[in-house]
This record gives sequence, structure tokens and C-alpha cells, in this order.
Amino acid sequence: MNFNTARKNMLLNQVRTWDFISPEVLNTMRKLQREEFVPVEHRKLAFSDFEIPLAHDESMMKPIVEGRILQNLHLNGAENILEVGTGSAYFTALLALSAKKITSIDIHQDFIDSAEEKLSEAKIKNCELLCENIFEISSRKKYDVIVITGSMQNTPDFLLKNLNKGGKIFAIIGDEPIMSACLITKNENGETNFETLFETVVKPLSGQSQHSNFKL
Repeated sequence: MNFNTARKNMLLNQVRTWDFISPEVLNTMRKLQREEFVPVEHRKLAFSDFEIPLAHDESMMKPIVEGRILQNLHLNGAENILEVGTGSAYFTALLALSAKKITSIDIHQDFIDSAEEKLSEAKIKNCELLCENIFEISSRKKYDVIVITGSMQNTPDFLLKNLNKGGKIFAIIGDEPIMSACLITKNENGETNFETLFETVVKPLSGQSQHSNFKL
């Protein structure tokens, strides 16, 4: 299988056709070998238009969803980002190529171990990887952007105090079959704004039933 050809076809026939995806986003996705982040047994499906299975009943997002999220974040390269849900680390790598620093957390240690190896092979060095549950850790760190890669039933208001003024939270909210990708922004006065971006469906973020101990 020619992965270079498959990658080109993915970008031209999937990602670029979903509304307007900027040349900058396409160039970022072009820099990464997506197949290297896919489990070996599914590598031939790396550029297909569906979610690729991972361990722990998790999955990689579709390429078109990854491109759309990156497009709506409007990153300028100076951001300090928290990613909740490392998964395959492909989207982690996309964020790392688009921002200053990424802290990515996941509840599965094997995902973190695999991510460290894959990001090292891709020569990406601006990532901190932690095995943590966002609903259990006590953190006062603030970020410019928080990206939640699994869906949530409710708006993650508990993360607003971990957001710098002028920052934003990306989350996919709702239950199957209806979910909405949303952007929550905090202006310089600390006021928040909620914007619905597009409809999609992804698997729920693990650990939501334990949402009780997160301290800000």
C-alpha cells in the first residue's frame, strides 16, 4: 500500500471537502504519517473515513473531524494546551505542531507509553504526557486552550477556572445520536461565550461517572 498516495487522497477527498479547511491545517496534517499512530493490525485503514479501533474500547477520530477541530481552534503557535484524552496520540501530535506546548492526559498508562514512543519517533518534543483522570486530579494550572477528545453529557464548566482569560475550551457535548462540537471562550473580563460549531458523534470520555473530586 502506498501510504503517501493514501494520505494525499485523504486530505483532498475527505478533509478539504468538509466546509473550508485552511491550507495551514492541511499542511499540518500533511507533515504527519498518520499510519504510524494507528495500531499495526489496522494500518491499511489509517486514511479511511471512519473511527479506527484502539484498546480499551476507545477509537481514533475520523480524519475529517480532526481537521475540523484543528480548524476551529485557530491556533497561532503560542498556546499552552491541555488535551484530555491522548488516545493514539495522532491528534496530540497535530496540536503539538500547531502550538507552543501540549500537556496531554489519559487514564490508560499503555496509551501514554505508546504516545511517548510515537511522538519521539516523530521528533515532537513539546509534549508532556501524564496518566491522569481529569475528574480526579487537583490542578490549579491554567491553559490557553483545553481540548477534550471524548464526548461529554454536560458542558465542562468545572474547567473554566483552569482557563486563562482569552482562552477557549473545545468539547463535544450530548448523547448519541445527537452531539454538538462546541467552543467555550473566556474573554478578558472573565465572561464566557458558548458557540456550537458542528454536529458529530464520538465515544464518551472515560471516567465521567467519577466527576466529583476535581478541585480548582
